[in-house]
Amino acid sequence: MHGCWLRPPLRNPLPLTPESDPPVSSRVAISLGASFLGYATHTGFLAKLHELGLRPVAVGGSSAGAIAAGLHASGLPPEKSREIVTSWAFRQSFVQQTPWLTQYIRCTFAESKPGLFKPEAAVTFLESIFGDLKIEDLSPRFMAAVSDLTTHQTHFLTQGSLARAMVASCCVPTIFQPLQHAGMDCFDGGVAHETPIDPWLEDPEIDTLILHRVMHPRDDAPTVVPFNLVRLTAEAHACASEQLLQYRLKLAKMHGKKVVVLTTRHERPALLSGTEKQMHAFYEAGARTAEQYLQSA
Repeated sequence: MHGCWLRPPLRNPLPLTPESDPPVSSRVAISLGASFLGYATHTGFLAKLHELGLRPVAVGGSSAGAIAAGLHASGLPPEKSREIVTSWAFRQSFVQQTPWLTQYIRCTFAESKPGLFKPEAAVTFLESIFGDLKIEDLSPRFMAAVSDLTTHQTHFLTQGSLARAMVASCCVPTIFQPLQHAGMDCFDGGVAHETPIDPWLEDPEIDTLILHRVMHPRDDAPTVVPFNLVRLTAEAHACASEQLLQYRLKLAKMHGKKVVVLTTRHERPALLSGTEKQMHAFYEAGARTAEQYLQSA
């Protein structure tokens, strides 16, 4: 898994074979939503769309969505992407270079932007797969949303290191320290753009927006501090995110875009006890959503 995968010198890294059906559309952009460990589900969704002939001109996302979109845009074979997103090694890379004791001390006394974990090892992991691939060299086009909490702005990364952009979009405030990239401290793009579409609203090459979201059944709310406080904060953020998304969907239609919102629902992933078998099941759930959509389109 850790050998460097070299991208072939083709604008379309996953060309149609002569036996393949023609693409369903070449004017589609796909946005993948922020979701806790949702990258396997999103990856299965994209892989099935590709298998059935849909070739988007652009892919993007926030957090887990940025991971799946980046793997797809990198040109990795679908089976390689599946290997990555279902592996324990990839999950572990987001925390494995965290110096636990010094990190705790530093974040307690000397950090204005504290986080439990340092995400740099995840960048190293991805670079070991596809090297220092640049976003501007990708086809389909790629976009990752990141949040700058210093300026209170969302930025949509469309150039620079693909690996760093993917990881930067995953840095959930307080869970991860921000990743320095593009001249700023980057946090999770899902802070304000759960399923980002803004850069595509006025794009003349795009007439259809497909949004894929990953949702989980509601479970029993915790009643003990600090877990109940964390849960309540997350629910408040979800409320704001949902309202913002509805406004953006209306704006997309005002710009003449066809909008398709698809949701895959499955159990919440287990951070520490989750198995590769569970992640494969999530991958297949995303694939079923894609297949059902194209069958009904």
